[in-house]
Amino acid sequence: MSKEQTIKSEMIYEGRILNLRVDTVELKNRKYSKREIVEHANAVTIIAMKDDKIVFVRQYRKAVDKELLELPAGLIESNELPKEAAQRELQEEIKYDAKNFEYLFDSYSSPGFTDEKMSYFLATDLFSSPLQEDEGEDLNIEEYTLEGALNMIEEGKIEDSKTIIGLLYLKARKS
Repeated sequence: MSKEQTIKSEMIYEGRILNLRVDTVELKNRKYSKREIVEHANAVTIIAMKDDKIVFVRQYRKAVDKELLELPAGLIESNELPKEAAQRELQEEIKYDAKNFEYLFDSYSSPGFTDEKMSYFLATDLFSSPLQEDEGEDLNIEEYTLEGALNMIEEGKIEDSKTIIGLLYLKARKS
């Protein structure tokens, strides 16, 4: 396996949460190829446990034009550590804070085209602590047991990959 050497990089778009660039790379056979790269702000996902239930948010996602059931999640702001972002997102999205935040792991959301890294946390001992929702967010809060949520994956009712990854991790951890 050899690293691709970047010969040229061109920024196509610069936005608030992502940039799009096109890199020309040299392959090991001395041929050239283009790579479209989305530079995306890093994010957090939180498995929030309220007694024996997991707290989810249901929200409309324009990119797929439907409502999805998801674990609370959001972008890490430039001045934040991942744990601080997890705490803020929990307060904004489900109106709770947690006495215990445990870092679980990091994963790349889709490294074939983006550099976005997702940090996962487990939040336990929740207590009410609301923050104002982000403008434009319209969330419904739902709670399910792990078993119920895993069944929803099998039934096609949970389609969000970060949520599926978090739930399968939690299942493996409990085994």
